[in-house]
Amino acid sequence: MAIARVATEYVFSDFLLKEQSDSVYKGVRLELATDKLVCFIAVGLPLLFISLAFAQEVSVGSQITCFPPTNFTLRQAAYVDSFCWAEVEHHPTENGADSAPLHLHKFFPYILLLVAILMYIPALFWRFTAAPSLSSDLSFIMEELDRCYNRAIRLAKSLTSKQDKDIAEDPHSGLEMTEACFKYPLVEQYLKTKRSSWALAAKYLLCRVLTFLTLLLACFYLTYYIFWVSPSDQFSCNLRRGILVNESVVPDAVQCKLVAVGVFRLLSCMNLVVYLLLVPAVVYAAFQPACQHQRAQFLRPYHLLPAFGHVLDLQPTTRRYDDLSIYLLFLEENLSELKSYKCLQVLELLSEGGEGALDTMCLLRTLGQVRTDMVDRKQIMNTLMPCSFYREVEKNKARR
Repeated sequence: MAIARVATEYVFSDFLLKEQSDSVYKGVRLELATDKLVCFIAVGLPLLFISLAFAQEVSVGSQITCFPPTNFTLRQAAYVDSFCWAEVEHHPTENGADSAPLHLHKFFPYILLLVAILMYIPALFWRFTAAPSLSSDLSFIMEELDRCYNRAIRLAKSLTSKQDKDIAEDPHSGLEMTEACFKYPLVEQYLKTKRSSWALAAKYLLCRVLTFLTLLLACFYLTYYIFWVSPSDQFSCNLRRGILVNESVVPDAVQCKLVAVGVFRLLSCMNLVVYLLLVPAVVYAAFQPACQHQRAQFLRPYHLLPAFGHVLDLQPTTRRYDDLSIYLLFLEENLSELKSYKCLQVLELLSEGGEGALDTMCLLRTLGQVRTDMVDRKQIMNTLMPCSFYREVEKNKARR
């Protein structure tokens, strides 16, 4: 009998989760995979193109090439290039209007840098306004879920270690112990309170809307640059200005060409195509919490726990956009951090594999019974006796 009890202790020790330090949930993911992918591409792609643009400038040299008269020296030709490069911003169009779009060629890399900064603003807003509270809440929820599982294991262990004669003399002792241990389902009630809150959902939706609007704005600019600005890469530069107004040897104008426009146009086309592909991903991410009623099935294994009997009530049956849907999304994203989830999946498979519906506590007690000798024969007869206690607990919870 003593050997069997020791073996039972070891069996329950294998089921019981090890106590972790306070920093066990410091690695929770506070960004969804879709949002992180969109942010990485939307911010990283313009920065990559900026580096390519500046690399082209270093490799090619001057961004402008002018055709001065043949009697100009090299220094005079270099002065013409520099002067006309500075005059790009004030070059008039053919109809005589000022501020021609040629200056967009000159500031193209810096506009891409501005686009990258605007794309990163929603991520910064989420990180500094919502991520701190979300991190503490997720750590609390996952810790309590693991504790609920551990409490169920400890209860099954304590019921197994009780003397069979005590259970037979007092059949309500196991029921009272179960009721006292799982009287206050803290995590379940905490998650239910999030149904009437929309603060976190509003921040999440605001970030997605900002990202969507920034993508659209960037797509409009890139389309405008490709079709209306990039075809005009040549202009006439007037040299007779300042002290050269009365110089007859200086021609009135020279023809100049912006040599980097072809590269800028190619980069703009690539950026536009990628941003157009990101728009459906952003729309999907924005409406993802509303579709959580179809995907929140990961909480079903916790229905096996006595302290989480009404977990199915947490799965919304309609398209609700509230804080609960956001928490369910991030809990699903951090399932790898939940050690109890894998254990409960095993118990769920074991309970579904039987011919009839098995109670979780009954299943745990059955797994904990290790019979190494014929002395334990009387325990075999009473192994399934306490199962009625747990079924009565489930009925009481259903009545409440």
